[in-house]
Amino acid sequence: MYLWASRRIESHVKICMLALPIERIAELECLRPWHQIKRALDGLQITKLFHLNFHVLMRNEIGPETSNILNSLRIKSPNKVIDLQKVTENGPNL
Repeated sequence: MYLWASRRIESHVKICMLALPIERIAELECLRPWHQIKRALDGLQITKLFHLNFHVLMRNEIGPETSNILNSLRIKSPNKVIDLQKVTENGPNL
């Protein structure tokens, strides 16, 4: 990360400092080290599908390890369809 402005450097440090307790809380709630939690959450992916009439954002299937992590953290699983837009001549309807 290349930051030159002092306010951006300060903001970056603050964000990093906020991330540490979030990681620790996740470790305590899941009873797992952060690298295992991160690996499980990295499995959540969104795919952009294009069709003649629609653009769709869909999440992949959630594996059992990822599901256990989300349940431990009391986070609701994302919907299967994240976004659905009908395409017109002018592009997707927003």
